[in-house]
Amino acid sequence: MPTETFLNLSEEKRQRFIEAALKEFADHNYDTASVNRIIKELGIARGSVYQYFTDKLDLWLYLKEYSEQQKMNVIQSVDRKAFTNFWDYYRALFTQGIHFDLQHPLCSRFLYRIGYKESSKEVSNYLDGWKSKAKLMFTHWVEEEKEAGTINPSIPTELAVHFLISMSTSITELLQNKYEVNFDENFKNGKPLIASNITEFQLAVNELIQLLAKALT
Repeated sequence: MPTETFLNLSEEKRQRFIEAALKEFADHNYDTASVNRIIKELGIARGSVYQYFTDKLDLWLYLKEYSEQQKMNVIQSVDRKAFTNFWDYYRALFTQGIHFDLQHPLCSRFLYRIGYKESSKEVSNYLDGWKSKAKLMFTHWVEEEKEAGTINPSIPTELAVHFLISMSTSITELLQNKYEVNFDENFKNGKPLIASNITEFQLAVNELIQLLAKALT
């Protein structure tokens, strides 16, 4: 995690460093990402990086946590109480994914690489960390919605959670296979992953939610 030296940087310098590091790790897998390229981009001494972070892995873990938190901040801005129907709320969460992609394109690309392209053994133990957090969040949702009658209370919570997570994370495959959205091309060209295909994304989300609602209501 970052040192006090990094945290004491001005907001401008800290954000400039984060953006340069995110771009490097979004454009390259962990093994081929280069601290030297980050240094060259920023025009700083190599020693500065190691005054901020212990090593390359420490920096990568910080960027992962930072990106996940940025996404969580955007998604959690949606208030469940503003929706009478859980599935409308769930649809709105996906819509917030578009906003995250537009507002934080480097974070979005970095998380996409972690989820779908990263192959380094050095970080493999950290790639599935989000799943435990997601399971806790979905379990809370399912239990509340079962009490409210939105989700069939006879369906075991663990099964409903597994189905929700599995189907929700498969939306990337649905977009690629049915709607021919080329995430890799957007990724390669440094574009937001979803922004060029918002219509296709919304169609895929509607199909997904219709299926989830039929299965769990």
